[in-house]
Amino acid sequence: MSTFEYLRQSFFFFKQNFSVIAKIQLPFLVVLNGLALWLDINVTDTNEFREKTAYISILSLTLLPIYWGATILLMQSKLENAPISASQAVFASLSFWRSLLFTFILTSFAVFGGLLLFILPGVYIGVRLAFADYICVLEKQSALNSLKQSWKDTADYFWTLLPGLAILFTGIQLIEMPIAHTLSNMEERSILIELPIVAVVDLLGALITVFGFRIYCVMREDNRPQEINSSKPADDLPDDTDQ
Repeated sequence: MSTFEYLRQSFFFFKQNFSVIAKIQLPFLVVLNGLALWLDINVTDTNEFREKTAYISILSLTLLPIYWGATILLMQSKLENAPISASQAVFASLSFWRSLLFTFILTSFAVFGGLLLFILPGVYIGVRLAFADYICVLEKQSALNSLKQSWKDTADYFWTLLPGLAILFTGIQLIEMPIAHTLSNMEERSILIELPIVAVVDLLGALITVFGFRIYCVMREDNRPQEINSSKPADDLPDDTDQ
């Protein structure tokens, strides 16, 4: 099956489950984007801006494992044909907060280190670690073991992941950049106007999570089906023929 077919299935799954994904992620995205917009609009002192930006970055890193982990648990519940609610997913994700946080941190350091080596190594490392989040949450592995397992598992799926992730990332950036430019150049800026737009656009990032999970399911079904049993084949999860 081609990358484009996996992308189609991912878009369909995202569309069909948009409301529950939004219920999970939007509360967090509204808070984080609201703080960032308030800072951008109201703080003019450079030192204060940098200081408060650092605080927001720390808060963002702290909250990210909650709503990202909840999204992963939601997708797994759909796979098992036993869907959970947004609130159930969020509460369940709290038990993975620490391990997923360290997974994010280690992945970020690895990718950043690779990016310092002329970009391409960073891209390669990022793709090879693309399964780490799912392994951490669904296979209950430590951060370090998740990265090691992802590196092993993505070996045969690199050229499926790379074009799909590149298309999604580029497409989202092409949507975000002109919107951000337009909003930041408005004569009279208003959080009430900008925040809903920015938060919804940020929600598009969940497409990357859905696509990564789609390929992770393919890998799991092909190579390691015994590790996580499901009542529904992984290849069927996002396909419109099952809805």
